[in-house]
Amino acid sequence: MAWILGLALLLPAILSAQPISEVERATLRLGVSASGAPLAFFDQGVLRGLIVDLARALAETLDRELQVQEMPEARLVDALRGGRLDLILSTLPETDLAALGLAASTPLFETGQMALIRTEDIGRFGRPVDLIITDARVGYQQGTAGARFVQSGMPQAERVPFADVDLGIEALRRGDVDVFIHEAPTVWAVATDGAEAQLLGIFQPLTDARAAWIVRAEDQLLRAGIELVLRQWRETGQLNRIVNRWIPLRVQVAP
Repeated sequence: MAWILGLALLLPAILSAQPISEVERATLRLGVSASGAPLAFFDQGVLRGLIVDLARALAETLDRELQVQEMPEARLVDALRGGRLDLILSTLPETDLAALGLAASTPLFETGQMALIRTEDIGRFGRPVDLIITDARVGYQQGTAGARFVQSGMPQAERVPFADVDLGIEALRRGDVDVFIHEAPTVWAVATDGAEAQLLGIFQPLTDARAAWIVRAEDQLLRAGIELVLRQWRETGQLNRIVNRWIPLRVQVAP
């Protein structure tokens, strides 16, 4: 981390000593996939969500103009590596990043596999440990990280596979399964919907994955600036305020 702090301390001087055109400080190009609320989604033609709010606040703090390019998730890494983007938000592990010539910031928030349950079952499944030891019917989407977690991490559960995430969620509503496991963004999107009254999310990850800003490894100055901003946000509580605007911290266990 020493090189990051050193670059961060030099950042204002470096930027002021060179013309804007040379350091390209006027623009911050974010790549994002509108995969759904709360991370990124279109609302009446306007791209909104947690990633957009985080990037907007980052660009403002770095004194850059944010440019957002929406594209399929499968294209984001190649666009970043090819120089068409400056950063994306991702949970790619360090080993993959190193092989791709990319680097991650310190994490912004935790994600991973999470559980959806019915509202009346909060007393049964309100804690992660209740899910791990359950022998109830647990649904998951075939061929996903959620499927692998259920098979290895919930050994007593009655496993119920589904070909599609929507089929699994509807089965949970009908009572055909008691829990549905999927990626955190799926659980956030369902459980934070203002019109949702039947389902709840357990917002404590069952697997360890952390979302971070990803940049090219050679963009050390940008990475240093991001680290400086994140440290400031953590000290002031701004990071929590932005994240909690879109993602409630957790579901409380019923007394």
